[in-house]
Amino acid sequence: MPNLNEIIDGLRSANTDELVNVVSMEHKTNQQLLAKNIFAILKNWSDDYERENFDPRNEATVKLANKMVSGSDLHLPYI
Repeated sequence: MPNLNEIIDGLRSANTDELVNVVSMEHKTNQQLLAKNIFAILKNWSDDYERENFDPRNEATVKLANKMVSGSDLHLPYI
């Protein structure tokens, strides 16, 4: 499994539209697994916003994450 730095480097050079297309064509169970992890990351960023654990470099991210997940049930079953 690649480390996080390898994933980040890949995302820097990725075309967002192409990435979205590749993910949308992935097996549905894998899409659910990816979404579960994305939502967990969003929840963590939302918690960072509430704890004021951010700086100008990620402020927009944590604010938007907080708006997106506040009051939401983010549980996704593994199917």
